[in-house]
Amino acid sequence: MSQRWFLGLFSGESLAGVDAALVESSGVGEDWRCRLVHFVQLPFARDLREWLLRAASGNTLSARQVALLHRYVGETFAMAARAVAEQARFSLERVFCAGFSGHTIWHDHEARYSATLPLGMADVIAERTGMTVVSDFRGRDMLASGIGFPVTALVDYLLFHDSRENRVLLDLGSVATMVYLPRTGGPQHVIGFQAAPCTLLLDGLMSLMTGGREPYDAGGKHAVQGCCIDGLLKKWLAHPLLQKKPPRAFLRQDFGEEFVHQAAQHARDQNRNLHDLLCTANHFVTEAIVEAMHRFLPELPQRIVLSGGGVRNGFLWRLLEEKFKRISLEKSDVHGIPADARQAAGYAGLAALALDGIPASLPAVTGATGSRLLGHFTPGSFRNWARCLTWMANQASPLKAAA
Repeated sequence: MSQRWFLGLFSGESLAGVDAALVESSGVGEDWRCRLVHFVQLPFARDLREWLLRAASGNTLSARQVALLHRYVGETFAMAARAVAEQARFSLERVFCAGFSGHTIWHDHEARYSATLPLGMADVIAERTGMTVVSDFRGRDMLASGIGFPVTALVDYLLFHDSRENRVLLDLGSVATMVYLPRTGGPQHVIGFQAAPCTLLLDGLMSLMTGGREPYDAGGKHAVQGCCIDGLLKKWLAHPLLQKKPPRAFLRQDFGEEFVHQAAQHARDQNRNLHDLLCTANHFVTEAIVEAMHRFLPELPQRIVLSGGGVRNGFLWRLLEEKFKRISLEKSDVHGIPADARQAAGYAGLAALALDGIPASLPAVTGATGSRLLGHFTPGSFRNWARCLTWMANQASPLKAAA
């Protein structure tokens, strides 16, 4: 039996909520492929979002508050899991397991003892749904000296690689993350890294400059009315983090609240308005992506496949098109995975790889000292867990025979 169903649960730094993807898969291990059955986005409740924003901004929370957040986030992910199954009219009893990102409120890969803290009790999801849950994928990679990003690179390769052309997957989420898929050479030749800040910066500027009335620039309608502030753009592009070679990832605070406030003050000092500042920020994201692609990839791709919330920013899309005139740009929807669902589908893939005993980390991408099996298992119902154990035992039996 190679036809299986998995659930992917993801939440990014935008604090928009939980993405849940139900996928039907075929193949085992590195032959794994999937088809999206259904996808939902469940917004965070307002009070939960405010708590998470406080935590992400470095505000001190008591141990009690962190514990309650851990539980509350887990309940939200569980609701998303049930919602995607109900809308698809699909029984969760048929799902093997769920890949769960948690909601990361702290990640520091540069400290002496690197650490990451995703909130959300996997036990809650297992209890509410009966599914076995696989979580905490980044932790093992970081213990092997990796940076933990982008952790879904191998799944990206399995779903989007094409032997006829070089491709780049460009996720325009909180941070613009680039995954290069060469047409030859296999997964060990994949290159992946965070290329530039994206919606975290754009939405931060929009929210600040409108006093919170508009949390994001819908379609880029404000940015398209502005003029680029050349001096500010040049200053941003010289940021030391953008000069760093991969593997690399940004911390939320690198381009977070302080960066946004400094940018807004710069605009006010020059008598520039919201439109000009957003226009400059979109140019910054575009230029940083272009520069990273030219500097760190062995050759330019024939195709760029885009995903993430930034694909709805028409102004940003137009700027990218102008820079990549000879390269095809298209949404991941063309390949069967909607732009908003790509990350959640990636975590469904990580759960499948964990179940199949396939090391999911790619050292060339994260900088880890070697490839590792990723993920912690939280058993679901007795019946579900027994089925997972039986599957894993069957996958491991050839290895025992070889030994």
